[in-house]
Amino acid sequence: MKIPYRWIGEFVELRLGAAAAADRLVNAGLEVASVTPLAPAGLAGVVVGEIEAIERELGESHGHRLLLCRVSTGRERFSVISGAPNTTVGTRAAFAPPGATLPGGRRIAAAKIRGVESQGMLCSERELGLGDEHEAGLLVLDGDARPGQDLVAHLGLDDHVLEIEITPNRPDCLSVVGVARELAALTGSRLRVPAPALRESGAPARTLARVRIEAPDLCHRFTARVVSGVRVGPSPAWLGARLRAVGLRPISNVVDVTNYVLWERGHPLHAFDYDTLAERTIVVRRAGKGERFTTLDGQERVLDDAMLVIADPGRAVGLAGVMGGANTEVSAGTTRVLLESAYFDPVSIRRTSRALGLRTDAAYRFERGADVEALVGASARAAGLIAELAGGTLARGMVDVYPRRRKPVRVRLRMSRVKRVLGVAPPAAKARAILAGLGLPTRAKGAALDVEIPSFRRDLAMEDDLVEEIVRVWGYDKLRSTLPASAVDVVTHPPALHQAQVVRRALAGAGLAEAVTHAFGDPGRAALLRAAGAPEPLGLLNPLAQDASVLRSHPLEGLLGAVSVNLRRQQPDVALFEICTTYERAAGETGAAEPRWAAIALSGGRTAHAWHTPDAPADVYDAKGLAEHVLAALGVAVTPGGAGRLGGFEPDCHGTLVTAAGAVAAEFGEVAAAVREAFGLDAPVFGAAVALDIAAAAPAPALAYQALPRFPAVQRDLAFVLGAAPALTAAEIEAALAREAGPLLRALTLFDVFRFPDGRRSLAWRLVFQAEDRTLTDDEVNAIQARLTGRITGTFPVTPRSA
Repeated sequence: MKIPYRWIGEFVELRLGAAAAADRLVNAGLEVASVTPLAPAGLAGVVVGEIEAIERELGESHGHRLLLCRVSTGRERFSVISGAPNTTVGTRAAFAPPGATLPGGRRIAAAKIRGVESQGMLCSERELGLGDEHEAGLLVLDGDARPGQDLVAHLGLDDHVLEIEITPNRPDCLSVVGVARELAALTGSRLRVPAPALRESGAPARTLARVRIEAPDLCHRFTARVVSGVRVGPSPAWLGARLRAVGLRPISNVVDVTNYVLWERGHPLHAFDYDTLAERTIVVRRAGKGERFTTLDGQERVLDDAMLVIADPGRAVGLAGVMGGANTEVSAGTTRVLLESAYFDPVSIRRTSRALGLRTDAAYRFERGADVEALVGASARAAGLIAELAGGTLARGMVDVYPRRRKPVRVRLRMSRVKRVLGVAPPAAKARAILAGLGLPTRAKGAALDVEIPSFRRDLAMEDDLVEEIVRVWGYDKLRSTLPASAVDVVTHPPALHQAQVVRRALAGAGLAEAVTHAFGDPGRAALLRAAGAPEPLGLLNPLAQDASVLRSHPLEGLLGAVSVNLRRQQPDVALFEICTTYERAAGETGAAEPRWAAIALSGGRTAHAWHTPDAPADVYDAKGLAEHVLAALGVAVTPGGAGRLGGFEPDCHGTLVTAAGAVAAEFGEVAAAVREAFGLDAPVFGAAVALDIAAAAPAPALAYQALPRFPAVQRDLAFVLGAAPALTAAEIEAALAREAGPLLRALTLFDVFRFPDGRRSLAWRLVFQAEDRTLTDDEVNAIQARLTGRITGTFPVTPRSA
C-alpha cells in the first residue's frame, strides 16, 4: 500500500523525515518495502502558468487547432503555441518555460512552429509523467494556484511515498489514519483526526431512502446518506495528485472522493446514482443461483446463492463489498447520489472475490475485516467532501440499519504478566501511555489494567496480545540478553513424531524420496479409489477449486498425483513415500477421524540403470517388501493376511499384512487401471499403505541379545509341487515349516518359484539350521528334513520335488 508521507503529517505532527519514520515502522512490525520520491524523475523547472490571452490561430495539426497564447508566470510573459483542446483564456495550467526539464531527460527550449517562435510548453499529465491522460489536454490547476509557483510544490509532489506491506492481521493499518496512529504511538505525538463538519439541510435522509437487510449474517451494518444537486466533473488538482500518488486514476469528483476516503480512513464506500434506484430502496440480499449481473468494468458475471448483492426491489445494483454495478454508475448526468457505507462478512467477501476472479481495493479491505464502528465517520467525511467539491446539498442525518451490534471487548492486563513474558517491563504509567497512543483506552483495576479493545483492532483478543503491543512500541532493544531463570526441562519427542522419524529413515535408506502433497482432492478421483460400501469423503465448505473440494480419504491419492507429474516430465522411474493423514467420518466432538499412514508408490525400474545391474521393473513384491521393511523398523511382526478395506487396487493383485492380533497393519497391490487412467498414468504403478496407528498399537517386541554363533550352520533345500488350483498359498506352507522345524531353525527363505506348462507350481525353500552348543550332524538335519517333508505332504495337497 502506497502512502504519501505528507498526507500522514496531516494527522500527526512528526519531527523526522520519511526514511526515519519508515525505520520506526519497521522496528514496530510494519514492513516498509520502499521510500521513494513522489515527483517523477527528471521533472524540474515546471511552474504554474496563466493563459492571459489567445493572440491568434495558426491552423490545425493532427485535428487540433494550434493557438498562439500569451502565458504569464507573474513576473514574465511568454508566447506559447498550444494545440490542447482545453486551451482557454484564464486557465492556469502546468507550464514548462525554456530551460525546464521533463521526465525522460527532455529539455525545453524555444522552437519555431509554423514559422512562429514558441517560448516553452503547456503540458499534459502524460508529458509531466503524472498519469496517462493526454487527449483531454492541459493539466488544469485550481484557481488558487499562484502563477510562477513551482508545480512540484503546488501539487505536493515534493514528498516521499512509503510503500508498506500490511500483514493480514493488521487491517487497521490499511489507511493513512491507521499508519498515522502507529507513528503517533511510536513518537509520543498526538493523533489528530478532526470530525467532519457537515452542513445538512432539507428533508431527513430516512424520508429519501430506505434500507432493508435480508441477510444479516453477511451484512452486519448498512448506512446511507443522500446528496442532492451535485455537479459531476473533474476533481481538483490536489485530489487528483493524491490519488495518482497512491496508484489510482482520477475519474470524477464524486467517485474520486470515495477512493480518497477509502485510502484516508481505510473504509470502502460506494456512490450510487440515486435516481436509478427503484423505489429509492436498498435491499441487501443473497444473489439468486445463476443470477447475471454486469459490474462497473462492463463484465457480465454469473452469481450463486452464496454471494451477497446490493439491490433495489427489482434488480441487483452492486456486488457487496467488491464492485458496483453499471446500471447505477455515477455519470456526467448524475445530480443526486446515494452514498453507501457498510460492513460485510469477511469470509463472504473473500469467497465472492475469489470465485469471480475480481480483486478490488474494497474487497482487499473487507476480506481482512473492516471497522464496523468507523464506517459512520468515513461516510460523513465522504459526504462532506462531495458536497464541497461537487456543490451538492447533504440531506439531514443518515439511514443506519445495524441488526447485529458489536459487543464491547475488554481484556485484563497484569504488569506481572508483561514482566513474565518479556523478562522486563516498563513502568505501569508508560504502559498505559503506549496503549492509549495506540487507541486502546485503559483504566486501573486493582493491580491490573482494564483495556478496552476498539473495533478497529481485530487482532487483539488476549493478554499476551497486549504484551506484544507494549514491547513493539516500547522497543525490542529494551529487552535484556539474559538466560531464562526457570529450569530447562528435557524434551521428549511425542510417540507419533518418533514413529514418523523411524519410517523416514527406513524408506529414505531404501532409496525412496519423500513427497508432501495437499490434503485436498478431486471428488471424481476419490470415488474411484473408494472401496465398495465405504462412506463418502468429507467435503470442504469453501473449496478453492472443484478438483480440491474434498479431504483425502485414501492414503495413495496424493502420491499418485506426484507419480503422474514425474511421468509427464520424462522421469519414468519413480519411488516415492509420504507420511500422511486421511479423513473419515466418525463419532465425537469433531465428527471426523484422522488415521495416519505411510504411503508408498512405485513405477518404472526397480533400481537405477547401470552396467552392473540388470534392468528389472518394480512389481507388487517390491511394494510388499517395503511395507514389511517399514513394519520391521517399527518392531511390528506381521504375516500375510486376507482381504483389505482400501479400494483402488486390482482385485487379483491386492494383499494385506496382519499383526499377531489380526489387525491389518498394511495393504499393498497394483493400482487399478481405472484409477491410473483418472490420474493420467500409462505405466503400471504399485503401492502400499502402512497403517501407522495400527503399528503404534501393536505391542513392542522385547529386546533380546545373544552371542555370535560359535558353530557352523547347515543348509537344506526343500521343494514342493502344488496343484493348479490357487487356493493354497506359499505363506501357509511356510508357516507350517517354521512351526515343525523346531528351535534349531535359524532362517527360512522362499528362493525359487517355477511354473509348469499345465499350471502347477514348484516352490523351493532354503532352511538354515544351527545349534548354539555343538556342530550339527548330517543325521540330525536329515531327520528334521524328513519330518518336515512328511508333515507338509501329509497336511497339504503337495508332492515333494527331488530335482
